[in-house]
This record gives sequence, C-alpha cells and structure tokens, in this order.
Amino acid sequence: MAKVRQRTWKIPGQRTKRKAWGFVTVGDDGKQIRVFRSDWSKEDAEKALAERTLEIEPPDANTSGMTLQQAVERYATAKARKKSIEHDLKYYLPMFVTAFGGETTLASITSAKIAEWRDARLAATNPRTSQPYAAATINRPLAALRHLLQLALDEWGVLSAVPKVRLEDEPEGRIRWLQPGEEARLLAACAESKNPELLAIVTIALETGMRRGELLGLTWDRVDLSRGVIRLVGKYTKSGKGREIPMRQAVYTILAAMPEPREGRVFKTRSVRTAFENAVAEAKVENFHFHDLRHSFASWFVMRNGSLQALREILGHADMKMTLRYAHLAPDHLRNEIEKTERPTASEITQEITHARVTDVAAVEVAR
Repeated sequence: MAKVRQRTWKIPGQRTKRKAWGFVTVGDDGKQIRVFRSDWSKEDAEKALAERTLEIEPPDANTSGMTLQQAVERYATAKARKKSIEHDLKYYLPMFVTAFGGETTLASITSAKIAEWRDARLAATNPRTSQPYAAATINRPLAALRHLLQLALDEWGVLSAVPKVRLEDEPEGRIRWLQPGEEARLLAACAESKNPELLAIVTIALETGMRRGELLGLTWDRVDLSRGVIRLVGKYTKSGKGREIPMRQAVYTILAAMPEPREGRVFKTRSVRTAFENAVAEAKVENFHFHDLRHSFASWFVMRNGSLQALREILGHADMKMTLRYAHLAPDHLRNEIEKTERPTASEITQEITHARVTDVAAVEVAR
C-alpha cells in the first residue's frame, strides 16, 4: 500500500537527528520501493507519490489548465447551497483573483504564492479599523481557497496535489457581557433610537441568546405563543440543526403585544448595525458588539447555575467546546467537581489504618 512517510534517523556521534520525507509503495514486480529525500517537504513527497502510482499525465488545456477564474465559477455552482457561499464569492475568493490573476492556472498556485499573500496581509493594516488584520480575517479567505483547491483535487480531477495552506493561530474567542448598569443604559438608549424595533430586538437577544441573523430572519410561523417557544429550523441556523428556545416572560410579552396580522417576518428591519452602534455609543458601553448580547445571555445563564448541557441546546452549539467557554463562570461548577473526587486526608488514612489494626487485635483476643 502506497504511503507518504517521514523518516528519522540519528547520526552516529551527534545528538541531532536527520529527517526526510518520502514514500513507500510497491512496484510492478511486487517488490517494495522506498524513496526519501532530505530536501522534500510532505507536499513534495505526496506529489512524487501521486506521479508514480497514479501515472499522472502532463497538464492539458481541458484539465490542469483550468484557470483560477474558471475554478471560482465552477465553485459557485458546486457549492451553491453552502451557507457562506455569498461571502466566498463576494469577498474571499476575489482577493486571490486580484492577487494572482484570474488567468493563473490552478496548477501554478503554489504554497509559496499563498504564503506570500498571507505574509503581506499580516504586515498590512485594515483601512476600516486602522489596526492590523485579525488572524480570523486572514484565515477565512485562506480556508475558502483551500476548499476550492481540495475540490479541484478530489472531485474535478484537475490537480495532482493540493499546496499546503497554513492558517494563522486564532486567539480564544472573547467573552464580553453586560454589567447590570450597562444593561440599563443600553436598553434606555435603544428605547430612544430612531429604529422603533431596536428595543424589542435587543431585549429578545438578551433573553434568548439568538444570533442577529436568526432574529432578523425570524418569521411568525416559527413563533409558538401557545407553547411559549421559538422554533428555529436548520436552514436558518449556523449549525444547520433546528432547535427550540423557550420564551422567558419578557420575550412572550413583546411578541404577544405585536399587532395583527402576524404573518411573514416578525421584524421588518433588515439591518440594525448603525442603530445598535449609535445606542451603544449613547449608553457609553465600551467595546460591545451585537454578538455580545448572546455572550451576555450565556454568561448570566451560567452564573445563575443553569446547566451547560441546557445552555448548549438553547444556543445551538454544534460542539460542546463552544459552550465550555462559559464553564468558568459557574460559581459552584469546579467546586462540585473537586468535592466529588476528593481524597481522604493523611490523618484520615492514618486513623483508618489504626482502626483496622485495633479491630484485628480484638478479633485475635476473642479467638483466644
């Protein structure tokens, strides 16, 4: 079976070890073939193995000659149902069309070219914020490009190997929640906003943890006032899975008070970005974004002893790791876990041993 491997060996008389990438395969005669080179990277070894075992033909105009622009157009068709396809086509992939050129062939996009783009981005300043680009801002386009190149290899058959795309390490997500005074000021500012729906939207976000897109896209057929729940279907959630969110009294009061007819979208507002930012500024709440309303709900939920599993279901986290970011806020969470696994103290262990010895002696005396 053909495999790419890294070989490591120690040089006699030296502490350092030598490493080399290569591959192991079987020839036509059934004998094992081992090829390793110290100047190869893993990508080089994969490419060499592919050329040997798959007998890849030289590029032609109909396959490996596919240009980046052609690949983006095919990607648009292949991933039409992808939730983030709009961002991929509008923002991310055009960055590389501009940087590399639309007529550049996929086969000529190397790891070196991609690394050069990444390094230039790291050294640049975001014109909107006047700050260096965040790791996530650099990683999203790179992830889209890597996905496209992987499709070109796995499904389109126009690449023999995918160049290595290294992503930047992203810091752990920030958790910012409102303090009681901040909440009161923010809600007061929302009540004075020119957007008449802002107060209701912000209040429901604080009481349910719903994402902005989930709120603004909410329709009346998913609001069940008789049961007191909001039903979200997978088509409109980030995880792709549906969930039900029980209404707190504040949420029920807002929705039940809305006038008839209750059809279509609950909120007519398409965007609350400007109105929300103005309210945050008016309330003098520092470093606070709309998504932090979700963090506020989760933080308060945990600090009031809500279970992490319940929180995961309410927020719709696909991975428990996301929910565990709030675990440290639970006042008794770690204490209870420590107490459950508490070991006897040294004095207790000594007392148990002494008691056992006295019992044994007493048993012997009775036997006599």
